[in-house]
Amino acid sequence: MISKFSSASGFYPWQTTINMKISLTGIGLHKGDNIDITLKPTKANSGIRFIRTDLNCDIIERIVIPNYKNVSDTNMCTTIKNDYDVQISTIEHLMAAFSGTGLDNVDVEINGSEVPIMDGSSDQFVNLIESTGLIKLPEKRKFLKITKPVEIRDGDKKCSLSPCDKMKFFASIDFSDKVIGKQEASVNLENFNFKNDVSKARTFGFMQDVEALRRSGLGLGGSLENCVIIDNNEVINSEGLRFDNEFVVHKLLDAVGDIFTSGFRIQGEYRGYLCGHHMNNLLLKELFDNEDSFEFIEIDEKNSPEIKNKLLTA
Repeated sequence: MISKFSSASGFYPWQTTINMKISLTGIGLHKGDNIDITLKPTKANSGIRFIRTDLNCDIIERIVIPNYKNVSDTNMCTTIKNDYDVQISTIEHLMAAFSGTGLDNVDVEINGSEVPIMDGSSDQFVNLIESTGLIKLPEKRKFLKITKPVEIRDGDKKCSLSPCDKMKFFASIDFSDKVIGKQEASVNLENFNFKNDVSKARTFGFMQDVEALRRSGLGLGGSLENCVIIDNNEVINSEGLRFDNEFVVHKLLDAVGDIFTSGFRIQGEYRGYLCGHHMNNLLLKELFDNEDSFEFIEIDEKNSPEIKNKLLTA
């Protein structure tokens, strides 16, 4: 009998993997290719690995680790690359799903260079993970505890991590377009609320930018099915918005995914003002360049939040 559960987010003390192999297919946002991904269970301390199955080379050359040091491009998405110039782009929504559901160890087999965009959020990835459930592994998780504030600035943009006994994310944006305007949102990931409060928020863009991207050979897989599009000061998707502040909630989603490229869940508070993938990556570099700003900790099971209504039996 295997004990499995749907979520181990927050300060759950034990490492996890998925209960069984699961797969999905979707379109890549920028190249427009159909992409297959398969998630496979792995043992404790394996971490997350992306493995390109479409390349004819040694396995070591096809593995790309989603670590902040391997981030090679942050234009429009987060892209990682290994020492053999093999890359995977648009990893942030899947990484957010891993962080938000509490998945620690998994191999991601993928037959292309970008993670499928699905509906533009993390929702379908979260549902896929929950469809098989997680299993507890016999090794403790390590958390990255922020002990001193770290901050970076670039003009009006500001991004920081500061000490906090929780797992908090805050984001704020300010657009001249009246559909977006000023928005802010926050989430506490120790409360198992990533799925309901964050995961459904979709990426967004302006029609004129979409057209420019396509002229440059990008955004070929973009559509109203996977992106909130604004044109002439209105949202043109028939569905409308999923949240009143969906735009900034998606910035939270991106931050959760980007910060997980640290390799750890963070005990502390993230705050981003007008920030995106580039600033999030710079923040992690600044953090790890200041060793007195963090420490690695484990959580005692008796101090871990109870997994309410999460336990299932296989």
